[in-house]
Amino acid sequence: MSILSITTTRRTFIRQSAIATALMPFLFSCQESSQSFSSVLDKGAIDKLRNVFGGQLILPNDAQYELKRRAGFINPDLDRHPALIAVCKNEQDVLRSLEFAQQHQLELSVRSGNHSNMGWGTVENGMVVDLSQMKSVTINTDKKTAIVSAGATAAEILAVTAAYGLAPVLGECGSVGSGIVLGGGLGWLTGKYGATCDNLLHARMITADIQTLHADAQVNHDLFWGIRGGGGNFGIATSFEYQLHPVNEILGGSFVYPISKARSILRFFNEFMSHAPDELQADCYVTRKECWVEFVYFGDLNKGEALLNTFRKFAKPEKDSLKRRLFSDVYTMEPGGDLGTDPYVSNKGSYIERLTDEVIDFVIECVSQPPQSGNVFFDFSHYMHGEVCRIASDATAFELRQPGAAHLTYWLTWKEPSDAAACMTWHNNIFERLESYAGGRVYSNYMSTPGGANAKSVFGSNLPRLKQLKKKYDPRNVFHLNQNILPE
Repeated sequence: MSILSITTTRRTFIRQSAIATALMPFLFSCQESSQSFSSVLDKGAIDKLRNVFGGQLILPNDAQYELKRRAGFINPDLDRHPALIAVCKNEQDVLRSLEFAQQHQLELSVRSGNHSNMGWGTVENGMVVDLSQMKSVTINTDKKTAIVSAGATAAEILAVTAAYGLAPVLGECGSVGSGIVLGGGLGWLTGKYGATCDNLLHARMITADIQTLHADAQVNHDLFWGIRGGGGNFGIATSFEYQLHPVNEILGGSFVYPISKARSILRFFNEFMSHAPDELQADCYVTRKECWVEFVYFGDLNKGEALLNTFRKFAKPEKDSLKRRLFSDVYTMEPGGDLGTDPYVSNKGSYIERLTDEVIDFVIECVSQPPQSGNVFFDFSHYMHGEVCRIASDATAFELRQPGAAHLTYWLTWKEPSDAAACMTWHNNIFERLESYAGGRVYSNYMSTPGGANAKSVFGSNLPRLKQLKKKYDPRNVFHLNQNILPE
């Protein structure tokens, strides 16, 4: 067995900005919890916690507060002001943070990768438990497994596993945290190896009653079923053990086309992916000026090149960056087109049961008529096919495994705070109109509407079992800033 650990800082994901401009005030009040909350903290209580805390406690007057309080996407709906941010160094810090929050009746949010569309990584007048600096990665080469702390990102984990020719099944963006499994987890390798949750072997969880539990197929197996897609409803996950897979060289890159060809490219993309081998995954982006398809293929690369040449023959790209490269470079591939640099972002996600001509026409209409002050980007990602769709929908809490479906993310960006109202109104309207194509469903990690009443759209037929688990492990709904399940 070979063991290697890392403690490097996480990469900032593509849409995050470090600007310190003040935003419009927005007071968030949670309607899901059965508790009442207080944000009154005296200095003595903070000092007492600091004396036993290995990480860093950040208060509103501290220099780092403005940056650390922010959600991953900067817009008025997510502009919240925690009373305390606890940047944890280890599991003991997490235990003490959770205990402190409950003693002082602080509403609790948990953050690692900070990718939530809903801004669940921050909270108004509550306490943020920040796991982002818990970055240990330990490899067992004999078993081909990795034990990773909750703050490690996909890129950081891959940087370690790649030294052994191994890869985890994690997200398509390198800054997505290891906790993607809590929502199911979809990425470049899911066609061949299933979802992230299908590759979880073991987890450590801290529950609402301040207990540390192990969860796997033998121990607390009900909890193990629930955390594989059931969100952060049952506790704070501090570490995960993942199965790794031999992935070394790939074909990776993009074909870029002018927007005038977007309609035909999207139609061909849908047909092409409906027959795709397990070894291929692809995303299709559409903006006001261009569209592009990003590919990752692993396996027999000669067969992969022949396959992707059929796409080139259908439409010769204006730019072509597809080439053989190491899978360890997958998170550093340049985007096929221009994703912009505007600081303000609203991000949403929808589920598309079928990529029909009607959906395609609607997306083309949207990108051709954005708000005057905004830029819009659509991404058809995680096309559902292969192994992830062969696993039974009730094998884990992650139920959404329909072949031929796609998960659509779309974000709107703008430059000035004064443009926020018009841009976000437009974005919300697009979300409502896309609901008709979703069949009432949404991928857990792309959830864009708050409230336990929407849990059915995320969990489907698995919701009744998840409600029973919620009642067992978190009956007071302490963990409610997530894809919330109301206790039965």
